[in-house]
Amino acid sequence: MTIALGARSYLFSTIAVEDLVAHQPGLGRATDVTDTYCANEIGCVEAWETRLGTYMRFGSRAEATHWATIFGAEGAQWEEFVLDTRGRDFGDEDRMTAVQILLLYDGV
Repeated sequence: MTIALGARSYLFSTIAVEDLVAHQPGLGRATDVTDTYCANEIGCVEAWETRLGTYMRFGSRAEATHWATIFGAEGAQWEEFVLDTRGRDFGDEDRMTAVQILLLYDGV
């Protein structure tokens, strides 16, 4: 699978989820689900649905940590971003790709 390389986070004052998921062939089509996904109890700022999970941005790192903790092994966090993979059935390679995309802007 191909993953487009990002840049270190200190180059960006604010990164949108759209920036994380744009031009990532391994994700397939990314759909903005902010209006529906963030309107429920989760209360995120932005959310994009992909074949590997839902990438969300929260208003603070504390909120992101809270939700990443709730999602447990089916989630991952970087800064104020959280990946929700609940209900997805995929192998280790796809899981690794999903998390790597989450971490791209940190230079990982």
